[in-house]
Amino acid sequence: MAWHCGDVVWADLDPSAGHEQAKRRPLIVVSNDKFNFRCNLTMTIPITSTDSGYPLHIDVGIVPGEPGGKMVRGYAEAEQLKSLDLDARNAVKVGTIDDAGMDKVLGLVLSCLVSPDMMIVSGY
Repeated sequence: MAWHCGDVVWADLDPSAGHEQAKRRPLIVVSNDKFNFRCNLTMTIPITSTDSGYPLHIDVGIVPGEPGGKMVRGYAEAEQLKSLDLDARNAVKVGTIDDAGMDKVLGLVLSCLVSPDMMIVSGY
């Protein structure tokens, strides 16, 4: 399946290790469509329902549950960025994060990865 930046999916994260998120969870797809088309992995950020006040967590509002499941209030965990094979993890798309929410999420992810003196080149 072709996943798109901003998709909200539920996927199996087990097995996990250490401080990684586990179980079946909602995720936000953060890799762009070109990356997703060319690669068999998809960059994602898990969503937690716990507001811990952690500075790397972004309030993304109400997140759809799995088909037939209840909605949850969600916080994107930027520190948990990971590339996953979503097809192998039984992912199901349940929604899309709005543009304002994605701008906040991607801005924080980029600020964690890019040093202030680096230049970002688009159009790969």
